[in-house]
Amino acid sequence: MGRYRHQLYSRAKTPRYCVIFNLQWQILECVELEPSADLAAAMAAAIARQTLDGWHAEGAPEFGFVFLRRATGRRLLILTARDPYDRSPQSFSPFTCGTKVQ
Repeated sequence: MGRYRHQLYSRAKTPRYCVIFNLQWQILECVELEPSADLAAAMAAAIARQTLDGWHAEGAPEFGFVFLRRATGRRLLILTARDPYDRSPQSFSPFTCGTKVQ
């Protein structure tokens, strides 16, 4: 199964979030981006800020995320439409929806 870029960096009509997580999915930094923000520039700026602190991108952010490394530490920088502080379930579960699947 191949990956594709489905206009990830095109201007959005809803807010986006540029989030840095540690490897235990704890939020280290979160920047809410306004609708129609330049998402590619926001991602580049986030990488540049991390580079100033000694973190280095392990690859290109072409799919909306990149791992960052400094010494033995790692972080995940990701661009997402989902508010990272929203703790509601992210996926459908037939076991919690109240209807029986036959």
